[in-house]
Formats: sequence, C-alpha cells, structure tokens
Amino acid sequence: MSKIKVVVAGVGNCCSALVQSIHYHAENPRGLMNYDLGGFKPSDIQVVGGIDIDSRKVGRDLSEAIFAEPNVAPKFCNPPPAGVVVVKGPVLDGADGVLKDVIKVDDSPPVDVPSYLEQLDADILLCLLPTGAQKAVEFYADSALKAGYAFVNCTPAKIASDNRWVESFEDRGLPLAGDDLMSQMGGTVFHMGVLDFLAKRGVDVTKTYQLDIGGTVEAYGVLEDFRREEKRKIKSEAIKQVLPTDSKVATGTSDYVGFMRDCRTGYFYVEGKNCLGSDVIIDIYLRTHDSANGAGILLDVIRGVKIAIDRGIGGQLTSVSSYGFKNPPIRSPLNESMEWFMSFVKGERKR
Repeated sequence: MSKIKVVVAGVGNCCSALVQSIHYHAENPRGLMNYDLGGFKPSDIQVVGGIDIDSRKVGRDLSEAIFAEPNVAPKFCNPPPAGVVVVKGPVLDGADGVLKDVIKVDDSPPVDVPSYLEQLDADILLCLLPTGAQKAVEFYADSALKAGYAFVNCTPAKIASDNRWVESFEDRGLPLAGDDLMSQMGGTVFHMGVLDFLAKRGVDVTKTYQLDIGGTVEAYGVLEDFRREEKRKIKSEAIKQVLPTDSKVATGTSDYVGFMRDCRTGYFYVEGKNCLGSDVIIDIYLRTHDSANGAGILLDVIRGVKIAIDRGIGGQLTSVSSYGFKNPPIRSPLNESMEWFMSFVKGERKR
C-alpha cells in the first residue's frame, strides 16, 4: 500500500500523540480500534509537513517540536527524527484572547501555505488548531482546496457541516471530514455510550450532566466564554440525540487545572427511572489522556479519508464524519456510525 502523506496545521498535543502513535503502533495493535483498516496500518501514515505559530516549535524538526512547550502530552515513546521542519503559518485569530498567555508567536514571516502544500504533494491537511480560531480554520480549508488536498477539521468550527464548504470540496473532487474530533475514549463518547446502554435497558433518563477539567492549552482556551459556549453547544447536541426529549442535560469543560497537564477528568451524573418508577442514579468519573484519545481516533479517520481519495470520492464523507466527530452533518447513534464507517471501508457505502 502507498504511504498516506499528511500535513498538520497546529503542532500541539494531539499532533504529538499522533506522531508518537504512528511509531508506537507500527507493530503493536494493542489499544487500537482498528489495526488494519482497508489494507492500511498506522505505520502507513506519514506526517510530511507541520505548520505552527509558536516560536518554540517553528524551525525545529517535528520529532522535537511535538515535545516543546506549551505542549504537555507525555512522551510515550521516542519517534526518530522526521526530517520535517515545522514552518510558520499565518497567525490570524489563532492566538487571540487568553491564548496570548500561552502561545509565543514567532516573529518570522509566514510561509505561503498553498504553495508550501503544493511543494509537499501530500494527501491530507489535518487541522488541529485551538477551539475558536474560526478565521484560521477557514484559511486552512481554503488552502487545502487551492492545493488539492483532502481536509480533516478536528476543531468545532463549521466546515464539514457547512454546505458552502461541502460544495466547494465536492466540486474539486476532494474529501472533507469533520467537525470537532470525538475522542477514542473521551467524555462525550463515554457519556453517549452510558446513555445508550440505559435506554436499551428501559431506563427513562430525566437529567444528566458531564463536566470536564484538564490542563492542556485547549482546556485553558475554553475558559473564554465564546470558546466554552461553542464546545458546550456541540457536546450537548451530541448527547441529546440519545436522550428523551424532555430530559435535562448540561455538558462542557468546567475548569483548567494546569498541574493536570495532559490528563482530563470527566464527571458524569445520570438520574432516571426504571421498573415501578424506582430510581437509577449513576455518579462516576473517567480519567484519560487527552492527546492519546485524539490520536486513537485520528488513526482511523486518516485512513478512512485516504480510502476515499483512492476511490476518487470528493465532498463530505458522511460515514467518516459520523464515526469520528461530535458535530458531523448527519448524526447517528454510536453503533450505527461504527457500522456506517466499516461498511464504507469495505466499499458497501459510497460515503
């Protein structure tokens, strides 16, 4: 199989875990949802370009930049030198608001991103920018179009769920997937799984909440009201699809705790009724690594997008988006979205 060449915009914690996971899982399938996917293994993914704005990353080899501050993703392994130098991208709104406190913007001029992408001649532009960087995300989506790349939007910005962008990518015959990456084993997908299980056991859920705390730049950024509300809305809409219409629900990142670093703790409360109107109450927490959670699903998403490229499929990838993202254009229950994705990989579904 040919290599899947990926360029990453945003060399943060998720990028760090992705680069490490490609190396770590070269011969180790443990902990993955899919080791061989459509003939592609994690080792078939090759990150050939990296774009960032932080002076501690720009100009460094990708294998070093992924461990530079303000990244806090653990060093799970030691990936070899990548031979890929991180370049400076345009700042736009990527360091606005509270992000100015943690990002040290490099003072060198930005590269011409479409030209940079054309020179690399890769397959996929992976957008891992912070929540709330709408202008920057749209810039990279447009750059992907100009350079002839598939685009994967891992941010909450509406790209894959916006018909204008969908039509543009379809017209160019380029795949598009997003929006807002859903972790392999994160708070939203876990919450949905618990609620789905309760529904199947006949429990009438009346109220539930999910609150998260973490120590990453992303967790710090959503202290800002407009970023928090953007995330809260998407999480709530994802959860509501598996709840009775009159249920009360609250979700969202509640605080930043710097010493937690890459760890995220999610607190879940569910209250409902089952036989004879008796009470069912669940009050639990889940603790995971943010970065590894993102990489775990990205390994599948990237390979799914490459399958679409090889089949000449452009536009919105419904199955990939439903499987890997919180805010896809078409929502479906977890089991159904997984069935869609695997059917797509097998060639039984076009998108």
